[in-house]
Order: sequence, then structure tokens, then C-alpha cells
Amino acid sequence: MKTNILFIGGAGFIGSNLIRKMVPSKYVIHVVEPKGAYVRRLQNCDVSIHECSLSDVEGINTIIKENEIGIVVHLVSTLIPGSSYEDYKNEYQNMIFPSIELMEICAEHGIKFVYFSSGGTIYGNRNDVFPFIEQDPMAPISYYGWSKQMMENSILFMHRTKGLKYLIVRPSNPYGHGQSLFGKQGLVAVAIGKILKGEPVEVWGDGSAVRDYIYIDDLAEIFSQLILNDVHNTTLNIGSGRGYSVNDVLAFLKIVSQKDFKIEYKNPRPVDVSNMVLDISNLMQYVNIEFTPFMDGIKAFYKESLKQEL
Repeated sequence: MKTNILFIGGAGFIGSNLIRKMVPSKYVIHVVEPKGAYVRRLQNCDVSIHECSLSDVEGINTIIKENEIGIVVHLVSTLIPGSSYEDYKNEYQNMIFPSIELMEICAEHGIKFVYFSSGGTIYGNRNDVFPFIEQDPMAPISYYGWSKQMMENSILFMHRTKGLKYLIVRPSNPYGHGQSLFGKQGLVAVAIGKILKGEPVEVWGDGSAVRDYIYIDDLAEIFSQLILNDVHNTTLNIGSGRGYSVNDVLAFLKIVSQKDFKIEYKNPRPVDVSNMVLDISNLMQYVNIEFTPFMDGIKAFYKESLKQEL
């Protein structure tokens, strides 16, 4: 018997890639997106798309009941690390509070709640270079990270008090096909976009900041295994377990693109952490995967981006 799974925000970069990796013989896929949302990434996918805003909890509840949803995957956030307090207030009202109501609905009906948090911002900053483990304190330094912490705490509260079945995953920095080249988030994608337009790549700080990057196909494969194996009531880092500096990434892109593009270094932002690599020891107890080498992933993403431009 197939499981009905609902992706809230499933038409985005991450969600669309997760959906394409799900085993059709095991799942019936439903997606919730607000009216007018960009859903082209889901072309040729066997999914049912429901027009409904997350803030419309009653509407979401109706979708869940009518389609006998067994798993809800929450991918929605309107914030980025550089978001302001005003952005955060809007996020709290239209995303966080309705999500808490949704958690109660899931708990009441025995529905598994899967939340995509952020391995890149949830832990905050620290001076050493050791990888972050899931038990490290959550100490975000941006409103984006704070919103993720509030969501995680709400999930754990609902688990303690209402018996909510959950899975919290903390991805590092996913990159790859389907990611917007002209947005404000995602170093690899934004840099490729600048290269293709012949514009300088902007770097906040001196380029020494280290991040953990994971190819989107690897993230999707890991997610599919976690769902297939019904991993629940735990929090897991999802990354490659390796770190690369911003300057490393740009050096790789110069090799791949064969272009000596200009780099503009700007003053560092207080919302950016200096070092973020995830310890994935816990994750590897549940999944079996061979990670895509970073250079190979960048090369594949760049070639795919060239096709889009032609």
C-alpha cells in the first residue's frame, strides 16, 4: 500500500529534487504551494498540486484529511540569513505560528512531521574548527537561524506533550541543478550566475569562511532513504562532512568555467558564521551513500547552467 506524502513548499529547489527521488511505487505525492507560486520545477512529475497558503491552516487540514496524508514534509521559509527583524515578524505570523498549529494536527492524527531546518545557521558561531554535532547548543546569530530554532523547539515540545512523530534534518549548503542562479542565497549558484552574466562575484569578508557543501542529488538520495527506513524522533545533520572556504569554491569555479572572473571583497556581515562543517556520524548509521566529489558536483552544475543560458 502506498503512503500519501504532502510536501509543503515542494515546488522549490530542494523540494522538487526530493520529489523526483521518491520511489513512485511506494508514495503518492501531494504538494502545497500558494496561489501564483512558481511550480515549473515539478513539470513531468507525478504529483498533485494544491493551491493553499501555509497560513490557511484549515485549508491544509482539509487537504490532509481528504488525501489521507501519512507524512508531512515542511520545507517553507521566507527568510535568508541576511533577513531583517521586520522579515522575521512576518515569518512568525505567516509561517511559524501556523506551523505549530499544523504540528498539533499531525500529532492528533498520527501523521509524521518532517522538518527541514538549517545545519548552516542553527548552531551559530564559535572559534574552533571542529565539526558540529547534533547535540551542540543551538546559538543562531541571524533571524533566519532563530526562526529555525523556534521551529525545532516547537516540534520537540509537541513530541513531549502530544506524542508528535517527527524527523528534523539539518542540511548544510545544498547546491546543484534547479537552484536559482540569480537569487540572494547559495554561493555556488550565485557565483555561477555572476560568471554567466560577466559580472564580478561579491564576497562578504576575505573569503576564508568555511562551509559544508552537499550536491542536491546526494541530499535527495539521503532523504529518500530516511523516509523509506522510517527514521523518526531524532535530529540529523545532512552534509558532506567536509569544509571548503569561499576562496576554495571560487578557485574551483575558475577551473571549471575557464574564466578569470573578478572577485569583489566586501566588509563581513555580522549574520555570517566563520566556520560551519557538519559531523554526519549519526546520519551514516541510517543511510548508505557515496558522496559526489565537490569538484564533480560543481562541474555538473556549471554545465547544466550553460545549457539553460543557450
